Amino acid sequence: MTFWHYIVAAAYMAFLIWGCLKSLGQVESLSDFTTGGHRMGLLLGVGTSVATWVSVASVMGVPGQLYSNGIAAIIGWVAGWFMATAVMPLLAWKVRRPELPARTFPEFIRMRFEPFDRISKLQLIVAVLMFIGYFIFCHLQVVGFGIVFNTITGIRYEYAIFAFLIVLLLTSIGGFWSVAATDMLNAAMILIGVMLGAGTILYATGGIGPIMEAVATTTAPTNVGGPPLEPGVLLSPAGTFGWSVLMGIFMANAIGASVAPHWINRFMAPKNSKAAVLQMMWTLILLIPIFACLIVIGLGAKALFPSLPEGKTTDYIMPLIMQDYAPPFVAAVTLIALLAAAVSTANSMLLNCATSIYYDLYRSLYPDREFDDTRATRQLRFSVIGLGVLSVISAIKPPMLLAMGFTYVYGAFGAAFMWPVWFGLFWKRMNREGAYAGIAVGATAFIVAKVMGADNPFLIGATLSLVATLVTVRLTAPPPKEAYEAYFDAEVSASTLAVARRIRRDSDHAHGPAAHAATPIHPIAKEANT
Repeated sequence: MTFWHYIVAAAYMAFLIWGCLKSLGQVESLSDFTTGGHRMGLLLGVGTSVATWVSVASVMGVPGQLYSNGIAAIIGWVAGWFMATAVMPLLAWKVRRPELPARTFPEFIRMRFEPFDRISKLQLIVAVLMFIGYFIFCHLQVVGFGIVFNTITGIRYEYAIFAFLIVLLLTSIGGFWSVAATDMLNAAMILIGVMLGAGTILYATGGIGPIMEAVATTTAPTNVGGPPLEPGVLLSPAGTFGWSVLMGIFMANAIGASVAPHWINRFMAPKNSKAAVLQMMWTLILLIPIFACLIVIGLGAKALFPSLPEGKTTDYIMPLIMQDYAPPFVAAVTLIALLAAAVSTANSMLLNCATSIYYDLYRSLYPDREFDDTRATRQLRFSVIGLGVLSVISAIKPPMLLAMGFTYVYGAFGAAFMWPVWFGLFWKRMNREGAYAGIAVGATAFIVAKVMGADNPFLIGATLSLVATLVTVRLTAPPPKEAYEAYFDAEVSASTLAVARRIRRDSDHAHGPAAHAATPIHPIAKEANT
């Protein structure tokens, strides 16, 4: 670890501490902790959205996939994620439209499909699925953090990952505000880091021309001693995947990522629907230079390192390049940027994990119990830290590559939630029965198809989910207006607002049984609760 590593790391940690302590003053309620009180400005929203998108699956996983599979990775991951981001403004506008938006994704599902149920089984199911998916995401961020920390310090990976807990502690104490504040620095660090990394590659190889020539002619295996590549395969659009598998990866990233619960949560945070739309549009623009640099790094690494040493996965590409070719200061900034990518996504994912367990499971199972915001916020902090410990322990022996791990989770989320989210926001007729069918069939079909080795498990899951959703909606009754009114009309009825207040248990409204008594019970709800 060089002098510059110490300086850059110390400056980064100092800002994290300052940002997290400053954010504590912003947390005055449970809404502040979970979604920033629905008052986040545009600049902060863009910063946290960029930092969340550019996780270790992006800055380490994508160059690794480019190194081993060539330009096909651009189609599968980069194009997929850009398509997801391009459609997000439509979702953001709808999700943030209600005067009283949900605080979490499972609560959004409840408001849209089961507004009158005292205990929403759909909210509980979605919370469990979210917990599983985001725990995997957290695990992957820890893996990336450990790889980089091991490269910087020389500390064994199995010990290096425990340094993650220190940073996690700092970035979790302020909840959403803490995550968003530190993400501003993380986004800037990531942009500067990948630009410096790409510059290092271009200088060491002599430019784009030599890189493309090397990629076009190389037959060097990904790892020393492995099978040689076919000449030109890295410039083939389908690469080493084949079109069927590649399209499965693309669709999982393009469609699955667009309805991932953490993005729906992000859309709830801005101060209004206009800010939510602009947030995602600017995010898309800022992602262009970041991913352009990652493409240069991934392909250029093949020219500099024709084969990786045995025992090193392609996730080590960025650290190895910086260690061997970059000047000390450039290497320090770039490697700290990789840590920032892990931190910026991990704290967000852990927040989603914790809220799923505490807010959407535990709290929802006790509809008549009063919950004090101060105590709830404290318990959420403990939940985040506890889950962080578990994610670190789970990462001691990492089982999968970073980019592919994200694709699996995005595929499962997309297959389960695609139609309930899109139909729920743009089709008034979409009802609770259709949501149950879509989620159950989509998730089950994806898992079964993946276990059976299907090339495109997302397509199978999403298609069967669509059929199940449409058939079920047509065979069942329309939803009550309180389920969809807030997402379609500028002015909503008093009963719709009352339902939203009861579900949210707003601190400035009645709590407990009295709150439930004050809210009209719809006939559909009576049938559901008998």
